Amino acid sequence: MPIPDNLGYAIDEETWQKSIDTLDEKNQTEGILNGYITCVLRTWNMMGITGRGLWNDFREEFNRWTLDTFKVANRAALKMIRIHLTAHGVWVRVGPGISYAKGLFDCLQEVTQHEWTKEEIEDHLKEQAGNFNSRRNPARDQSPTIRPSAPAARATSANPPNPQTLRTDVAKSHVGRVDQREEEATFATLDTAAEVTTSAEEVMDTATTVNSLPFVDKDREETTGEVDGAIKGPTKGDAISVDNQDAGRSIIPGKNKIDPLTTPANNTSLRRGRGQPPDPKNKPKPQASVRRSTRRKAADLQDVEDQFINAIQEGQDVSMVPMTNKERADMELSIKLRNESVITTPGSPFEQSQNKEIEGLIARGVFDFVQYDPMKHDGVRIFNSRLVNEIKGKATGTPFEKSRLVIQAYNDEGKGMILTQSPTIQRASQRIIVALAPSLSEKNISLSIRDITQAYVQSTTSLNRLILAYLPKEIKSKFPAGTIMVVRKPLYGIPEAGTHWWATYHKHHRERLEMVTSTYDPCLLVSTGKGAFGVVGMQTDDTLILGTDEFATLEEKELAEAKFSAKPKDTLSSENPLIFNGCVLTQKEGDVTVELRQKEQGKRLKLIDHNSKDFKHVYMEQRARGAYIATICQPEAAFDLSVAAQHQDPTEADVNALNKRIKWQMKNLDRGIKYVAIDLSAAKLFVFIDGSFANNKDFSSQIGYEIIFANESAENEEFEITGNLIHWSSTKSKRVTRSVLASEIYGMVGGVDMAIVIGTTIKMIMDQLGFGKIPTIVCTDSYSLYECLVKLGTTKEKRLMIDIMALRQPYERREIIEWHCATYRCNEVQYDRIMSAG
Repeated sequence: MPIPDNLGYAIDEETWQKSIDTLDEKNQTEGILNGYITCVLRTWNMMGITGRGLWNDFREEFNRWTLDTFKVANRAALKMIRIHLTAHGVWVRVGPGISYAKGLFDCLQEVTQHEWTKEEIEDHLKEQAGNFNSRRNPARDQSPTIRPSAPAARATSANPPNPQTLRTDVAKSHVGRVDQREEEATFATLDTAAEVTTSAEEVMDTATTVNSLPFVDKDREETTGEVDGAIKGPTKGDAISVDNQDAGRSIIPGKNKIDPLTTPANNTSLRRGRGQPPDPKNKPKPQASVRRSTRRKAADLQDVEDQFINAIQEGQDVSMVPMTNKERADMELSIKLRNESVITTPGSPFEQSQNKEIEGLIARGVFDFVQYDPMKHDGVRIFNSRLVNEIKGKATGTPFEKSRLVIQAYNDEGKGMILTQSPTIQRASQRIIVALAPSLSEKNISLSIRDITQAYVQSTTSLNRLILAYLPKEIKSKFPAGTIMVVRKPLYGIPEAGTHWWATYHKHHRERLEMVTSTYDPCLLVSTGKGAFGVVGMQTDDTLILGTDEFATLEEKELAEAKFSAKPKDTLSSENPLIFNGCVLTQKEGDVTVELRQKEQGKRLKLIDHNSKDFKHVYMEQRARGAYIATICQPEAAFDLSVAAQHQDPTEADVNALNKRIKWQMKNLDRGIKYVAIDLSAAKLFVFIDGSFANNKDFSSQIGYEIIFANESAENEEFEITGNLIHWSSTKSKRVTRSVLASEIYGMVGGVDMAIVIGTTIKMIMDQLGFGKIPTIVCTDSYSLYECLVKLGTTKEKRLMIDIMALRQPYERREIIEWHCATYRCNEVQYDRIMSAG
C-alpha cells in the first residue's frame, strides 16, 4: 500500500510496511518511527478493536519504547495515536505540561488498564463530542459518532441512492469533515470511521452480520464478500432488518428470507457495542443506506490492495482476515498443481473443498442457525469464523485441497474454567510401533494409518457452554440478515474441541476395541483380546496402527458401527509411504526395513546472517526448526541444538556454531532412522547413558541417553548390538552438579526412568504376542558410578545417595537385569561426542 497522502509528517519510504526493530538505535529516526506508527494505526482500524483489547495491543506494539523513543516521533503522529486510543476507550493522561509523548509513555507503563471515571468521560465528550466509540459512552446509543452528509441523509429505503453519486457525496463529506476537524486532518486517508451512518463499532455490530472485505479470486465468477460497514441498500432480495417478533427462530437455508421491499418502515436494526448484544431499551435508528454491494464479473474485480485503499478513502469501516504465509503458499501451490493437471477438481482453487466442508458440518448438525435475540443472547460474545485452506498430501503423489471451518475464538475468556488440553502421542511411543513392524511382518502384521475426517465435529459429547459465531462469508448469502450460528458440537478453533474429540476416540478404542493404555502414554494403546493383536498410536484425528488382519477387520467394523466418517486405511508398502505426525515412513520393494525421516521442515532451514537486523529472531526460528527435526529422526544433531537453545543473546560465535549444524542438516534432508527386523525372542532393551561436567557456557552439565531395542552378541568381553533406536535425549541438567559423578548420576536417573516405562510397555506387547520377558541392560562409562550401584558403594556427596538408592531398587527387583561399564561406539563415533560432550 502506498504512503497515504495528506499526512502532516514525513515517512521513511525505504522502511515503509517492512518489519523493523524499533528498539534498534539505527531505526530510531523520525521517518522510520512515523511510518511504524502509521502502520500500527492502519492495523488497529482494520481490526476494529476497542477497550481492553486495544490497550493490550498498544502495550504489545510499543513494548519497551522509552520516553525518548516517543519524543523522536513527530508530534502529529503521536497526536493521532492519542486520538485513536481515547476515541476507542483507552484513557490517556492529558493536561497542561503533559506532552503527547509523556501521556502515551505513562499509558504504556500502567500495569492494569485505567478505568474511566464519570468526570473523565464527561470531559472527553465535551472536547470530542460524538467521538467516543466505547461501551463506557453513555450517549453512544443516542447519537451517531459521525453525522451523515445531507445527500446521504436523504437516502431512504424507499429512495435508494445511486452508488456513483453516493461515492462522490461521501468523498465530499470526508473532505468537509477534514476541514472541520483539525485533529483528524493529519490522518484523513486512514480514518476508517463510517461517514454516512453510525460509528464504526455500531455499523460492524448491527443486527446485520459483520461483512468482510473479500479476498478476490480472479478465477472466480463472482465475489461473495462485502466491505465492512456498508449496510446494503434495499435492493430486491437483500435483507436489511430483523423483525423482533421472529427473533430466536431457527433459520433454514434458502428459506425465511426477509424481503426489504415489504418490510415495515419501523422495522429497523438495533445497534450494539462490538461483541455485545443490543440493549432492548435502545431506541431504533432510522435506516440509512450507504451503498449497495454489487456483484461484478471477474474481469472487473479489483486487486485486494485496491479494494482496501478504495474502502478507506470512501470512509468505510474495514475488517480483514489476512492470509497467513502458509495459506498464501498453499494457494500458490494449488494454482501451480492445477496448471500441471495434478489437481483436477472443478471450479476455482479450494472452491469444492469449501463447499464440502460447510455441507458436511450442516449435515452433522454442528451448529444451528438462529436470528440474534437481544434478550436470549445478552452478554454473550459472538466470535468470527473463517475457512482455512490447505494442500494435503504434499509428500505423496496425490496432493489434494482441503478446507476447514475455524471459529476465531481469540482471547476467549470463557476457557479459563474448562479443560482445554488433550494429549498427543509421544515420539518414543511412535518409534516403538515402527521398531516392531519389521520384526512382525512374517506374522502378517502390517503398519497402517487411519485418518478420521472432520474429527472434532464427530465428538459424541456436546459443548457445555454457549458459543455464538458470525456466519462465514461463503454461506452468508443463503440466510437473512441478523442470522448467527449457535455452535452445538466441538469445532476447530474452540479451545475445548480437542478435549471432546480425544475423549470420544480414546473411549472408542478402550471399549469397542478392548484396548488398554500403555504404562506412560495414554495415546499408546495395546489390544487385550485374543486372536486380534493391535497396537495403536493416537495423534488427534490420525492413528498409527500395527495389527493383524483380524484386528484390521474389527477396527473397520467398529468404526462403521460408531458411525465415524474416515478415509480408507493406508497400509505401508513400497508404493505407498505413510505420513504421520510430521514423519514419512517408507519401505523398499522386497525389504521389510522401515525408514523414518522428516516430512517438509528441512526445506525451510536456512543459514543465519549475523549482520542482519533481525538475526536474533532468525536464530531462534532456525534453532527451533532444527531441533524439531532432531527430535524426529536426527539424534546426531540433538546436542548442538540443545546447546543453541541455551543462548538467549547469541554472539557471532554462537551463530556460527548453529550454522555449522544447520548446514549439515540441509545437506542431509533425507537422513533418518532405519528400523530393521530383529529376533524378538532374544531381544533386549539397552540404555546408554553419559554426562559431561560443566561443559556448557554457564558451567552447567549436559546429560544424555539413548534407548535401543536390539539383539546382542558377545565375545571376548565385548558385545555388539544390532537393533532399533527407540528414544534419545540430550539436555542441560537442571540440577546443580558439583562433580563428574553427579552429572553421570543425573543422566542415569533420566535414562533409567524412561527405560523402565518403555520396557513395561514393550512387555505388554510381547505378552500379547506370546514372547517372554524383555531384559533391560543399563550401560555407563563411569566406573565409579558402576561400583556404587553394583558393589553397594557409597559417595561422600550424601545428597546423591538418594538417587543411587533409587537406581538400586529396580536392579534388586530384576527390572534391570545387568549393569555394563564400558566404552561404547556407534559406527566408530563415540556416543558421548554425539549426545553430551559435542
